[in-house]
Amino acid sequence: MPPSQDPFYAGLGQAVRMGTELLAALIVGGGLGWAADTYLWETNPWGMVSGLVLGVIAGIRNAYRSAQRWPKS
Repeated sequence: MPPSQDPFYAGLGQAVRMGTELLAALIVGGGLGWAADTYLWETNPWGMVSGLVLGVIAGIRNAYRSAQRWPKS
């Protein structure tokens, strides 16, 4: 499917993509932190907190890199 020529829908698609990437990074980071707390070290709640922080950092980094590539020439 070719990209939309309407700038509103193109921008909306980019915003949805960034939001999805942020949410996915939070879920993965939180899940890994929870797993580390539960199965590895039992350091509640620090594994999950650190996983969420790393997820936020990764999500913001991905969103920033995606915004740098926008608009594609």
